Amino acid sequence: MNAKFSFPIILILFLLSCSDQYNDIPDIGRKIVLNGLITTDSLINVHITRSAYINDISGQSYDLLEDLDSVDVQLYEDGKLIDSLYHDPFYFFDIWNVFNTGNYISRNMLPKPGEQYKIIVKAQNFPVASSSITIPALVDILKVDTIGFILPLGSYTTYNKGVICRIEFIDPPNEKNYYLFNIRNMITPNYFSTDNNLEFSCNDPIVEEKLFSGDKNVGIAFSDRLINGQKYILNVLVKRESIQVYTGVSEQTVCFRLYSITKDFFDYIHNLNIYSKNFGNPFYEPIMVHSNVTGGYGMFSGASVSSDSIVFKVIGY
Repeated sequence: MNAKFSFPIILILFLLSCSDQYNDIPDIGRKIVLNGLITTDSLINVHITRSAYINDISGQSYDLLEDLDSVDVQLYEDGKLIDSLYHDPFYFFDIWNVFNTGNYISRNMLPKPGEQYKIIVKAQNFPVASSSITIPALVDILKVDTIGFILPLGSYTTYNKGVICRIEFIDPPNEKNYYLFNIRNMITPNYFSTDNNLEFSCNDPIVEEKLFSGDKNVGIAFSDRLINGQKYILNVLVKRESIQVYTGVSEQTVCFRLYSITKDFFDYIHNLNIYSKNFGNPFYEPIMVHSNVTGGYGMFSGASVSSDSIVFKVIGY
């Protein structure tokens, strides 16, 4: 056999051998998919969809349920029913907010640190899905300092100024803590945008996971394994050119947010990053994405949020 034809033929035989296994994957039925990061600074809301079989025509795991208004979503606080979430037909997708924006929203409930929350989701022709979490204790941002500097050539597009932001906080001792950090441009009241996550860079040794929107780093996650019980200063770098500019606005408020998150959510971020790195390569082992939903799939988690803000003058104004 001519050598130049051997590899394509082997690959075809491999794919054909996989097809029988692919078709033999059992269809165990659809389940509810529940995703929600409930935070102490916003009304409770979760995103509810249904799972899909690998041979489904749509091939999407985020397909909506058939009758969204008939889904019963009950919320409990420390074992007491406190609300039934209502369906909001307006839903937008955001790479960051996919965890805390969804179809079902509380009328007046803000989660509280230290409280336990349970959510039970019922929908016709689906098994009941449920999940319970405890909101972690709040870890305050003590202060934010900034140091301006000039960016080296080739590291910017339009403006050569950068800002080192120093975020100071104290990690509670004698317990395992997990954190998520991001920076957001504050949106003016009459301006709607889902892309207000500020790009930044951080090479701090405590960082264990990074979150990306496209090729932009918009978040970091870390535990306290290196800083247990210590006061710590997290250093992040922001390019001034990445701060959004709105027409007629002479200054822009940037908000620094430190989330105290559950271990479940930290593990979920870790699994998603592994999945993202391996996506599209058929030779990698399957990635089992972490889930804490009983009777369904997804991730229901909570966070206490501390924030601080700085006002920047708009460049060239």
